Amino acid sequence: MPDKNSHGNPQRVPIPSRDGAPPAEPAGSPRDYSHGNPERVPIPSRDGAPPAEPAGSPRGKSSDDPIESMASDACTPYPAQVPPELDVFEFDLGPALARLRGRHDLLIYMHDNPDPDALAAAFGLKRLVEHALPIKATLVLGGIVGRAENRAMVETLRIPLVVAEAVDPAAYDALAIVDSQPETGNNSLTPGRSVDVVIDHHPAREESAQVPWRDIRPELGATSTIIVEYLRARNVPLDTFLATALFYALRAETRDLGREATHAERVAYLFLFPLVDFHLLSRISQPKVPREHFAALDRALRSAQVLGDLVAVNMGSIAYPDLVAEVADLLLAWEGAHFVLCCGCYGDRFYLSLRTEPSERRAGALMRQLISSEGAAGGHGTMAGGRLFRAIATEPEQRATFDQMVNRLLDLIGRKSPPISPLIGS
Repeated sequence: MPDKNSHGNPQRVPIPSRDGAPPAEPAGSPRDYSHGNPERVPIPSRDGAPPAEPAGSPRGKSSDDPIESMASDACTPYPAQVPPELDVFEFDLGPALARLRGRHDLLIYMHDNPDPDALAAAFGLKRLVEHALPIKATLVLGGIVGRAENRAMVETLRIPLVVAEAVDPAAYDALAIVDSQPETGNNSLTPGRSVDVVIDHHPAREESAQVPWRDIRPELGATSTIIVEYLRARNVPLDTFLATALFYALRAETRDLGREATHAERVAYLFLFPLVDFHLLSRISQPKVPREHFAALDRALRSAQVLGDLVAVNMGSIAYPDLVAEVADLLLAWEGAHFVLCCGCYGDRFYLSLRTEPSERRAGALMRQLISSEGAAGGHGTMAGGRLFRAIATEPEQRATFDQMVNRLLDLIGRKSPPISPLIGS
């Protein structure tokens, strides 16, 4: 485990590689960093090569860095002016910020293996509190950033993450969590630790009821929508990196405003549009992927089973937890699918992802019933995910668990013994 440094000085480390290898030590940097000035280290490459130095460092990239050239004004703040016709806010932000006065160090958690919505929401909350208060915010990474687009997002937009193992929560006098909630089992927040801020768009949980700054809106399509509202309300300057992060989060979470998007998402989307660097956005949304990615997709397609209007996929061992969601999204495009359940094991942890057609907007409720008390589950209308608490050590045990989950889901959706056929082949 990395050293736990003095108060407020967590070590910024690269995101662990997919193969579980320990992250490389930041090049040329001591293990102690001065408070408020940690070194940001990019994600290591998949082939184990040392990560490139951050632009502007002594050994960093030259002035013709493609990211710098594409976003030369990325560090020049744009005023987030609010058009009068869009000036509609749901939450009284002033008293919420006032509750953090006198605090000095805020630790911001997301759900483990964060997606673009969680990453952008945490990034935006950091900007908000550091603009409004004399406070330093640190973003905590639980799990890994596995999906290629998400890795590109973190690296390209320089989202500063600190792995959970390098952080001592007791060294911080305020805690926040975004796109998740306390005691869900899907985040690295210390159980029983009091939380000062919860911002989420998933259904409210009982454990969140006593949180002083609690803004939970399950009717929205993305947590980043709430953060954009905050930034607009306080007229916080937005640079290109933050605006692009929030914009990409809205696109990814709502599938270009086509999935569970509300008027609030459309307002946020239009507000951010003039501030986005679309060259950076292209780098994020169309990243290069290794050969193993295509091998995993091939394995998923060949193992997919059709059970009426349910497509069920047992992926076996997976390279990163997000892969089950990636495949579930892909297979929902099949014309006969109303439900897709994709499962896989990352290490000895069993992950599930569920997708439904808009006509079956109950994915979150189904996932919670499917897993019950055996694991952690979350989601909303057409998308949900979960993880079992018990370890799955062997391949036969993994197959048996998959069969059990498929049969449970068939019972929950009222499909009795449908015929089974492969999606591909005969």
